This record gives sequence, C-alpha cells and structure tokens, in this order.
Amino acid sequence: MTRPYAIYLRSEVIDSLRRIAGTQRRMIAAYINSLALDPSSEGDYSVRDSSDRDICIKIIGAYAVTFWADHPVREIKIADIRNADRA
Repeated sequence: MTRPYAIYLRSEVIDSLRRIAGTQRRMIAAYINSLALDPSSEGDYSVRDSSDRDICIKIIGAYAVTFWADHPVREIKIADIRNADRA
C-alpha cells in the first residue's frame, strides 16, 4: 500500500477554518483529509495558474476550497477557503 499524501494548509486557511462553524467545518475537514488518500480527486472545476499547474476548486456547502496536488513530493496544498460567492 502506498503512503498517503501529506496535507499542507496555509496559515490563512487555518484562520478561515476557525471562523467556520459546526457541520460546514466538519465537512470541509473531512474532504481535506480524504485528499490524502485520494490525491487525484478533482474539484468541481479547475483553472491553470501562471506555472501551468491545475488549481482545483471544490464547493462544499457555502465554501470554496482551493487546492492542488504536488504529485512528485506526494503533497496536497490547500491554498484558500472562502465563501463560495466570492470564489
């Protein structure tokens, strides 16, 4: 069995999670944790950044989670969590 990917969250993401209450926070945390075992999971849509990297956006309840998989080093980078209306 291959080892799961490591998950990295920017400090701003941690602050955002702290401001989200109850069920929404649990749903977001569960999704982020699931990425460690399923790093090929795609968001609801994706965009290419200036480095030609696929940036995925997953809508979970009222929030948009922005992330990308860094497959060579087996890491998932969580870049942002914000209200989906502002994503």
